[in-house]
Amino acid sequence: MKNALFNVAFTAIFLGMFSLILYIFSDTLIGAITSKQTLYPKDKSLAIDSCQKWTDDVTDHNVKSGEEANRLTVLVYNRIIDEEQLNETHFTNDESLQSTIVVTAEFEKQMAFLATHNYTSLTAEEFYLFMQNKIKVPQKSILITFDDGLKDNLDTAYPILKKYKFTAINFIDTGQVTKKNSKTIVTVHDLQKGCDVFDFQSHTYNFHQRNENGEAYLVSETQKEIQKDIGISLVNLNKKNPIFSYPYGEYDDETIKALKQFNIIMAFTTEGNDVRPGMDLYKIPRKRILPDDTIEDFKKKINMW
Repeated sequence: MKNALFNVAFTAIFLGMFSLILYIFSDTLIGAITSKQTLYPKDKSLAIDSCQKWTDDVTDHNVKSGEEANRLTVLVYNRIIDEEQLNETHFTNDESLQSTIVVTAEFEKQMAFLATHNYTSLTAEEFYLFMQNKIKVPQKSILITFDDGLKDNLDTAYPILKKYKFTAINFIDTGQVTKKNSKTIVTVHDLQKGCDVFDFQSHTYNFHQRNENGEAYLVSETQKEIQKDIGISLVNLNKKNPIFSYPYGEYDDETIKALKQFNIIMAFTTEGNDVRPGMDLYKIPRKRILPDDTIEDFKKKINMW
């Protein structure tokens, strides 16, 4: 009798734990099993170009001589998540929040700070012209970027950016875009909903990966394969002046050569420095906002001492 009760209890606990694991990792497991089937079609546009026309606009900021920026900060975020939605998968082994996550309340504080202090968020086109000394922008100018294009960018970051009238560049892995509802993966509908605030650009098609030796695909694969992947992402995006962000911030001379083959005009790293006109347009640094950054840390990163 005791053995029977033990077996029943053990089975119930096992099934409960297994169900919990399936729920938490459902998107990851489904993606791993069906990745080939779920990649966005290689020859199909994401059909967002009609609502991305604003990205070509250049505003006359009417900057007076002596009041123009001679350097600025490019910010990079990955994930913006509500604190109550955090679970154990969002933490590292030492129980600290993953470095790619910023909680929603802190992100709102940062955007509110920029708005209160009259910062201007530049479009990619304005930034490109600034980097070539072709236009003047206000001293309090910022470029906001996101990597990976995950669903929380559209669900959580988008309304906050819109509230404060900021725009941002969102570098997406175009092959990972799906037509089906997902908890974490961005959908075509999400892109269409957010394309008045986000300028969607390439983070590769399906090369946001590492090989068995831990090397990023953009430095480990052949030039031919790299060009093929990037080319597909640009077909999906159908951009007039495409720009790029290196997955993991890793690249080499061959990567840059591949970008130039497609007339990609700029590429962004994850090196945390200021940006000045005349810098190499294929090695643009960005400053990552970390989960434990205070407003004082944020002020230092945007050079407001």
